[in-house]
Parts: sequence; C-alpha cells; structure tokens
Amino acid sequence: MTPLTCDQVTKQFFAYLDRALSGEPLDQIEEHLEECLSCCDKLAFSRTVDAFVKARVPEGKVPEGLEARVRQALQRARAGE
Repeated sequence: MTPLTCDQVTKQFFAYLDRALSGEPLDQIEEHLEECLSCCDKLAFSRTVDAFVKARVPEGKVPEGLEARVRQALQRARAGE
C-alpha cells in the first residue's frame, strides 16, 4: 500500500468526516493521520467548518447559488497556491 500525500488526504477530508469511506481508502487516511500533525490540524479545521455549516444550513436546503460560490472560491484558492 503506497502512502498517501498530504494533498491526497486533505482532498478526502469531508468524505472522511461524513463517514463515506471504508476499506483501504479509510485505512490509508487514518495511517497518514497517525503520523502527520499538519494534516491533523487541517482535519480539526475541517471538522469546525463542517459543524458550522451543518448547524446553519438545514439538511437538504442549500441557499440558491451557494454551491457555485463555494466552487468559485475553491478555484480561486487553488489558483493562488
């Protein structure tokens, strides 16, 4: 099993938080988190964001245009890296 990079792990955080992973992908992420303090910090931040959004957006009711704005913000963030 090839170890995951930090980038590969962080891209799967929300699937990890939603318990949407199992088997080898889950094992690889947990193995990485056991050794990478930076990713643990990022996961803690992702948990905070996840909880914040879930507390403020009723399940199944996303404000109109939110998805597009989030995707645009993510694209801008990636371009700035």
